[in-house]
Amino acid sequence: MSEARKLNRRDFLRGSAIAAVGIVAASCAAPTPVIVEKQVPVEKVVKETVVVEKQVPVEKVVKETVVVSKEVAIEKVVTATPIPAKFFEAPALAEQVKAGKLPPVDERLPIDPFVVEPIEQVGTYGGIWRQLHRGANDWMQNSYYLRERVAKFTPDFTKIVPNVCASWQFSGDAKELTINLRRGMKWSDGKPFSADAITYWWNDIAMYKDISPNPPTRYRMGTDVATLTKIDDYTVKFTFPKAYGSFEDFLPSEEVYAPGHYLKQFHAKYTQAAALDAAVKAEGVNTWVDLHSAKNDLLNAPGRPTIHPWEPTNKQDQPVQVFVRNPYYWKVDTDGNQLPYLDGIERTLLPDAQAILLKALAGDTDYGDRNIASLANRAVVVENAQKGDYRVLPTLSPGTNWGTTFLNFWHKDPYLKELFNNAKFRIALSVAINREEMAALTEKGQVKPGQATVAIGSPWFEEKYLKNYIEYDPAQANKLLDELGLDKKDAEGYRLRPDGKRLSLIESILGTTGNEIQRGELRKGYYKDVGIEVTPKGMETSLWVQHVHACEHDLAVYAANLGFFGNPPIVRTETFFVQQHYVSELWAIWYASGGAQGEEPPADIKKIQGLFEQIKAEASAEKRVTLSKEALQMHADNLYMIGFAPESDLGRYCIARNNFRNLPDFPFDVETLHTASFFIKK
Repeated sequence: MSEARKLNRRDFLRGSAIAAVGIVAASCAAPTPVIVEKQVPVEKVVKETVVVEKQVPVEKVVKETVVVSKEVAIEKVVTATPIPAKFFEAPALAEQVKAGKLPPVDERLPIDPFVVEPIEQVGTYGGIWRQLHRGANDWMQNSYYLRERVAKFTPDFTKIVPNVCASWQFSGDAKELTINLRRGMKWSDGKPFSADAITYWWNDIAMYKDISPNPPTRYRMGTDVATLTKIDDYTVKFTFPKAYGSFEDFLPSEEVYAPGHYLKQFHAKYTQAAALDAAVKAEGVNTWVDLHSAKNDLLNAPGRPTIHPWEPTNKQDQPVQVFVRNPYYWKVDTDGNQLPYLDGIERTLLPDAQAILLKALAGDTDYGDRNIASLANRAVVVENAQKGDYRVLPTLSPGTNWGTTFLNFWHKDPYLKELFNNAKFRIALSVAINREEMAALTEKGQVKPGQATVAIGSPWFEEKYLKNYIEYDPAQANKLLDELGLDKKDAEGYRLRPDGKRLSLIESILGTTGNEIQRGELRKGYYKDVGIEVTPKGMETSLWVQHVHACEHDLAVYAANLGFFGNPPIVRTETFFVQQHYVSELWAIWYASGGAQGEEPPADIKKIQGLFEQIKAEASAEKRVTLSKEALQMHADNLYMIGFAPESDLGRYCIARNNFRNLPDFPFDVETLHTASFFIKK
């Protein structure tokens, strides 16, 4: 039993509240109380709420960058969600407690559990969440539903609030980030979830060269890397080499922990080679790094301790993947009921998207959108809602540009490499495409043509980013291609390269069916009209990803998004060429390795990478927007990606069985919700 558990919970809370006399800090709308033990200098950012025994007004500390000796300014009064006085648990867990197989619920929860305010109502226990999936291709689906990050956005994306952490603070110079964990929180196997979870992730995964050859980009400032210090069992501190005013933007996407007490048996630093070799052979992988990665798969490694609401009992390649309730889950509702409400998840494996759609229309899933929600499917989904006993709910559109073309800037063919790196060629490809016709034929005219950029209406959006080079102008395309020395043609009208060969390209499309294949055929015709032979080729997802990451493609077609609510441009891999992506591949490796690996990018790409470093260091949100816009303008001018159209809001929705509750009726992003509060209304 932890030292904190030796205290009576009520005494602990009362003593903490008294210790906070003099100043009370609260993160606006943060649902989980924590302790503030002393006054904070004005330059220190505070993201905390105060533990109280009843609902009382508390004050929010606002960062004012002035003289350090001055006291903090008070902005407004907010109310912290109180911790319930008593806790309850699922009947199945109560039976295990009674049988002596589990500790009482009060001992399984942290001192300061996260208190979830249900969207509709306090739920009831029981039931299974039925999901449909296509295997490895759909791993991200459950990731969005279950993963627990350091922080979360509120559903309206106006605030970042604590989640796994109880609170965090930045130093006045923005060089230090202190993260405070929830005292008494546990892994699903009952072991303490402590600072050791973060130090293992940092020292033995993120910074361990065999596993991560280059440090994570977000923890680097130029070639210098952050350091991590364990302060105590529930506190860690990241120290950055320079001011890192924008790091808070990353917190809702950070999962900076791993169960070291479990994973060490699969790590060369802690386990003898003979034992590791045997485990590698048993797992059917090639190296201990592969073994460690497989055993650390958050959603596909039975036996791995988790802090998610549910944990897998088998793998996703089984006919039905089963998840069961985590008995040590650290969130409760406002009545003190330990979450999750649902007993588990059953994920049925199906062969393709059409099979999933048919099962969904028949009411055989409780909640989902992947392989179901699209503009093309909307009419049939809405039409079958009553028969399938489900409702259609709007989800938030990030403005993703489907049908985006990526060129292989690192092509093994020297001529194609030079051609693809010339903006004139990319502009020619763009204006050769009749987007209006494509939209009419493949999307029923319900999308508006536009380049790949940030979401419309987001703080970084400018209309000009969307509209650059989208007008259908084959005459302009022909002119540009002639200027590039592609003015000679063969007997069939196709342009000839300087070596006399026909300019012939393969367009690798992610997916083998659907609108993208149809658009590929249309693009083939448009490109032929300006003398370029392009052959579209649909590919299964995993093969496509491998093909493109190996830089074996000519053109590749998938989707792109340079930023949206909850995902600023600095977080997106597409925007700054600093993380491997279909648009950045070898340039990102060069950046991450400090020039030791990969391929040195041209000056314009280096400039964008430099903007990334400036944004990281910038404390002013307004200035970060300005710097981001500079990068976005360079994208618009140079067309590093060639977009088709941002998705329509009509194509963003989900279906939920009518008895599947605690979902909002306004457009939402599921990652901002607490899926553990979903329940089946009886």
